[in-house]
Amino acid sequence: MCPNCILNQQGLSSGLYVAFFICGLFFVIAIAAMLWAFRNGEFEDMESVKFDMMDDDDTNLIGQRARQAVERARLSAINE
Repeated sequence: MCPNCILNQQGLSSGLYVAFFICGLFFVIAIAAMLWAFRNGEFEDMESVKFDMMDDDDTNLIGQRARQAVERARLSAINE
């Protein structure tokens, strides 16, 4: 709001109400999308995506080797 509007005690214009409504609508949609993602397990296995990018060929050897190396490193860090 402009300082002149505050000094003259004018109310909010209708465009500002529309802007607040649109922001609130986007907020509600974002919260609904996050809840949907958590319920469907989208955040369960975030590590496999980076290994799936390496699987260019039919055998998927590069991704499998990378997964095994990460698992070995994780297990050795846990055992230390």
